Amino acid sequence: MKRMFLFAYFLLTAVFLVGCAALERSGKPEEALGELPASFRGQLPCADCTGIRYHLSLFPDGVYTLATAYLGPDERRRFHERGEWSLDGDRQTLTLVGGDQGPRFWRLRDADTLELLDLEGREIDSALDYRLRRTEAFVTETLEDTYWKLVQLGDTPVALPADGREPHLVLHGEDNRVAGSTGCNRLAGAYLLRGDALRFGTLAATRMACGDAAPLESRFLAALEATAGYRVLADHLELYDARGQLLARFVVRHLT
Repeated sequence: MKRMFLFAYFLLTAVFLVGCAALERSGKPEEALGELPASFRGQLPCADCTGIRYHLSLFPDGVYTLATAYLGPDERRRFHERGEWSLDGDRQTLTLVGGDQGPRFWRLRDADTLELLDLEGREIDSALDYRLRRTEAFVTETLEDTYWKLVQLGDTPVALPADGREPHLVLHGEDNRVAGSTGCNRLAGAYLLRGDALRFGTLAATRMACGDAAPLESRFLAALEATAGYRVLADHLELYDARGQLLARFVVRHLT
């Protein structure tokens, strides 16, 4: 009986120690990645261009944004994505899920350095530099005085008709006026900003016939009318209604 008691005691002790070790390894993401939010930037090799410029932003709630620009004769190849990030159990592999190309894997060399892995999560056998490095300060756009291009309404990506204009917003901070395009007509009006609360006043729009762009215009204006709050995620802007439901998503567009 005594032997059985001792065996059970040592077994429970071993299980407890293993559990504590696993918990210690898991830790918090900030312990492995350092202070969040954080920006990582770098120029990575490219098979058919001069290089690919990466700007990766990680947020404490597990959200990431990634902007990539293909450098060379045609530098209009710019892409934006938003998704969720996670670290594996050993806190060594960062996984990004949300892009069109499937999961992206990065090796966490240290809190300031990420190295791109291949599609299977293995190291790339190359002497070229596949690393992104943390910027000294978190890099983000501002809500006001930025050109925001509409890319999503609710859960639906925006498909611009061939004869449509680019739907966008610019919030001018000096006089709290908003201007932009619905994808067909120009729009203008006022807005009220208080912390992370955002409201648009009555918006005026030109009255050009919109054809195939009419449904987009109607949904865009309805989203602006229902807006109660916003969130800027580096190069993304998200608008929310009073219940916290996503209304619209934008990406920054630099005109120069």
